[in-house]
Amino acid sequence: MWNEAKKHLMTGVSYMIPIVVAGGILLSLGVIIGEETSMGEQLVNYGVWTLGLMVPMIAGYISYSIADRPGIAVGLASGVFAAELGTGYIGGILVGFFAGWITNQLKKIPLHPNIAVIKPIMIIPVLGIGAAAIFMWLISIPLAPAMTGLENWLNSMEGNNLLILGFIIGAMMAFDMGGPVNKIALAFCYATLAEGIYAPMAACWIGIMAAPLGLSLATLIFPKKFSKSEKGNAIPAVLMGSLGITEGAIPYAVATPLKVIPVITIGSGIGGGIALMLGAESPIPAAIGIWGLPFVNGPFMLLIGLLVAIIIIALTVGILRKESDVDDSEDAGLSF
Repeated sequence: MWNEAKKHLMTGVSYMIPIVVAGGILLSLGVIIGEETSMGEQLVNYGVWTLGLMVPMIAGYISYSIADRPGIAVGLASGVFAAELGTGYIGGILVGFFAGWITNQLKKIPLHPNIAVIKPIMIIPVLGIGAAAIFMWLISIPLAPAMTGLENWLNSMEGNNLLILGFIIGAMMAFDMGGPVNKIALAFCYATLAEGIYAPMAACWIGIMAAPLGLSLATLIFPKKFSKSEKGNAIPAVLMGSLGITEGAIPYAVATPLKVIPVITIGSGIGGGIALMLGAESPIPAAIGIWGLPFVNGPFMLLIGLLVAIIIIALTVGILRKESDVDDSEDAGLSF
């Protein structure tokens, strides 16, 4: 069941990301040009309006993944309800799953052939959207105040609080390199992005990129402590890291997990905390990689945090690893 839910969620995220990237870049360009200018003001507006599609998109395409094409209309409308009722990204995810489920139930209703022709264009959309509206209203009662409280708490953060928040996000993103913990942190960052809070996503960038880039650097500084295959993986890992794909770190973590995973977790956390404390914010998702750096608010602050994380990871892993850890045989087991 978890694998199915994960598949539906990632379908929604994959369709949503282009909207977030486009909206974030338009918003950033407007800020760079200057909101006091006519063009800058319009770009900011376009960016905000585009980002406003985040919640309907994720709800619509989660529903689509579950119920195929009939689920799109129900999911998109449900996502609009989620956004308007103040439940944001989390509400969009929940109602997306409900929309897909209720659509599948409605598809099973037996109808006379003469009436069945209007089922996909009238019966399913009307009943599905109606049911989703009731569901969304019910869950908004506890969820909307919770989202408002989260937004107020994040907006009030400064100094050491941002350092802690950045550390937690950066560490979670790096810990399992694309696994469940990573996805929880990423979902939180998207939720804050949907509310117009951009600092958490900056820490997310570092948690995604620092591990593969830092481990690649370690192979250059300490070549005798890495196998031939690990050194050969350095360039692919750099490319993956620069594109926002943290899985480039996995080959190194598999080889010596106890000497890599704690280091990338702590190093990425420190870098994320520093970036947030210095004021870095990102209105665009980390999935775009280093190429989106010009559109980050405070790009040099994010870069400082990223470089700190990379250096910590490269030096610490290189020091901890021993030449005895190097084994180029195909049948080599894990080294601890």
